[in-house]
Amino acid sequence: MSEEPSKVNANVNYYTGAAKETLGNVVGSESLKASGQAAQIRGNAEYDAASQDAPSKLTGNYNAAAGAVKETIGSAIGHTELEKSGAEQRRKGNEELEAAKMSDYIGGAGTRVKGSVKEQVNIN
Repeated sequence: MSEEPSKVNANVNYYTGAAKETLGNVVGSESLKASGQAAQIRGNAEYDAASQDAPSKLTGNYNAAAGAVKETIGSAIGHTELEKSGAEQRRKGNEELEAAKMSDYIGGAGTRVKGSVKEQVNIN
């Protein structure tokens, strides 16, 4: 079964691998140590893949601004293809920017929930 890259899964794989490697070092098991190192490598690779797919405020802003410039220049010189291309780039940039903002909001909400749960556990 093929799954999309996930930062959460990547972190689980990485830290599970780190634990295996440490345990392998403690008990002197080269195979456990190697298995742990391999899991860490897989975790890092998955994290990188998940990061590439994530929307970015920086690239969203860049594409929105560059698209607006192209659109304006195309309109000013009567080059309809440049104008259309710019409008499309601006639209995609704005969509990416909004997606990045939503991703930040969701991530922040998750952090707040974790904090609330941890606080309740520590109180009791």
